[in-house]
Amino acid sequence: MKLDIEEVSEIKRIFKVEVPTEVISKEFSDAYEALKKRARIPGFRPGKAPVSLLEKRFGKEVEEDIIKKLVPDYYLKAVKESGLTPVSMPEIEILDISKDKPFAFTATVEVKPSVDNIGFDGIGLRKEDASVTEEEVDSRIQEVLEMNAELEVADENHTLVNGDYVQIDYTGYKDGKPMPGGDKEGILFQIGSGQLGPELDTGLIGAHKGEEREVNIPDQNVLLKVKIQEVKTKALPELNDEFAKDIGGFNSLSELRNSVRQKLSDEKEGNIKADYKKAIVKALLERHPIEAPPAMVEREMTRFLARTKRFMNKKGDFQPEEEKSLRSKYTPLAEEEIKGDILLQAIGEQENISASEEEVEIEINKMAKKSGQDVKKIKKSIESMDNGLEGLKIKITVEKVIGHIMEKAIWS
Repeated sequence: MKLDIEEVSEIKRIFKVEVPTEVISKEFSDAYEALKKRARIPGFRPGKAPVSLLEKRFGKEVEEDIIKKLVPDYYLKAVKESGLTPVSMPEIEILDISKDKPFAFTATVEVKPSVDNIGFDGIGLRKEDASVTEEEVDSRIQEVLEMNAELEVADENHTLVNGDYVQIDYTGYKDGKPMPGGDKEGILFQIGSGQLGPELDTGLIGAHKGEEREVNIPDQNVLLKVKIQEVKTKALPELNDEFAKDIGGFNSLSELRNSVRQKLSDEKEGNIKADYKKAIVKALLERHPIEAPPAMVEREMTRFLARTKRFMNKKGDFQPEEEKSLRSKYTPLAEEEIKGDILLQAIGEQENISASEEEVEIEINKMAKKSGQDVKKIKKSIESMDNGLEGLKIKITVEKVIGHIMEKAIWS
């Protein structure tokens, strides 16, 4: 095999592969020999049709079969010989195929940019405080109370304020005429939530049950005639040991507060780690600008869109405009993420930093403990992901590299 590699850019290579004549000649010979045995040609007994006739009838099919067989095999040989690790599927172009001369094809691939001698000493970082205040604990517990509140029917004379729930009927008019489908009944929403628009929120404040009001929506030239059928207020549960037991099996209110404090601390530490990584990557890219291979960016965006769908509990695909908007907003972030990970992994190789099998197992056990699931189930779930355990290993390596860089940082 003859191999030439053209460096199109720091992230693109073209493998120019040439398969020897003797190999391609044998493939054609074997193919027609096998075809001769099974082909049924009028006027010829099985196995007696001349090759020249088979070539005329089946030449294209034979060529396609040989291409399908040889290209993957010789592409993998070329990759191995090159020492490169493509990060995209190859774009194959067949240059020439004939039984009496070398078979030539090209494979265009994306690769990670090569980065050597990465300087990372003395990156400036600002220390962030991960401590949790009692006020923050109180605020989070108040959120828990709100989540567990029950709606109670308010007194007849209760005046609507922000945060109240109101059940309404309304009729919509546009340009002074009733709107088709503009009659709605039994609509329940929270004042101040913006659920039905700011005009309804502000237009109903101060009203009472049974009152009728008109609400204008100027930008749509719409008038809503609203009747308030019922007003409900939130009744918060009493904050005590019983409440702590009811919501999560805590033995006491003190235990609940400790759990909330720990979760807040974990959140802060996670956010601070993300901030440090962002600052480190920014500094590294200023020192060592690189390109992000589009195939890697696309994979990152695919994972992001999948996570977003799960978060939104969305069943089907995004609408084209939805996806276009998300891609426009988040593709630059995906590019920075990929660039950062390329540099951090390169530093890992440069500094001989990697994740051991033991560290991977420890991380899996942590994940299992945190989620309350079986270790084997967590491991199986990781293995089912596109990067599998190797992805987890890379994640741990990157975290160790960040820690190494932080040791050599200049702190303020």
